Amino acid sequence: MKKLLYSTIKNLESIAQCQIECFPNSFNSKLGKKFVTKALSWFLNKESKFLYFIEKDEKVVGFCGGFVPQFYGDGSSSGMLQHAFKEACWGVVKKPWLLFNTELKKHYPLISRNILKKLKLRKTTAVSKQPDNFVFEKYVSLVVIGVHPSCRGTGIFEQLMKEFDNIAITKNVPIVRLSVKKDNARAIAAYKKMGWNIEEEMNDTYKMNKIL
Repeated sequence: MKKLLYSTIKNLESIAQCQIECFPNSFNSKLGKKFVTKALSWFLNKESKFLYFIEKDEKVVGFCGGFVPQFYGDGSSSGMLQHAFKEACWGVVKKPWLLFNTELKKHYPLISRNILKKLKLRKTTAVSKQPDNFVFEKYVSLVVIGVHPSCRGTGIFEQLMKEFDNIAITKNVPIVRLSVKKDNARAIAAYKKMGWNIEEEMNDTYKMNKIL
């Protein structure tokens, strides 16, 4: 029997294990379970964030996490990396070849700032400068989602996505957004089936949205 539950600290390792099994070749998975677990705990430290999962036969078979950005430059990727920075460093120490991973290279400026901060050579990390004509629009961002390979095609993805919509409605936020790699045709088709549309095209990703 499937159960949808909201995560607490005690569930994080099980969700992390599911994430690693869903995406074994991702950079996060290669950094190890300690990093993934710590990164997922980022969703539990503010009311604007949330993480839930589906359990079947006492095993996590699907998960989803998101948050409501509070200001311009309030990003999930940088936030999660900063939150689990120590664990990321240990992961790279154990597997130094990951320094040359293409997913890590885009975070080099952030990593440099964090190292300077740790060495007390910089007080705070830099944030993106808001354009003069920018108007902040509140939305709910889908950050992570995964369905265990053994349970794909069983309705778990649809259940996770419907709960995501319910959360946005409860928070009185009418628009939801996500980013997806252009080459991830399966995910793009699945999102479109759930009512999402391509909003913007970036270098290697699409930004998608849905009006509730």
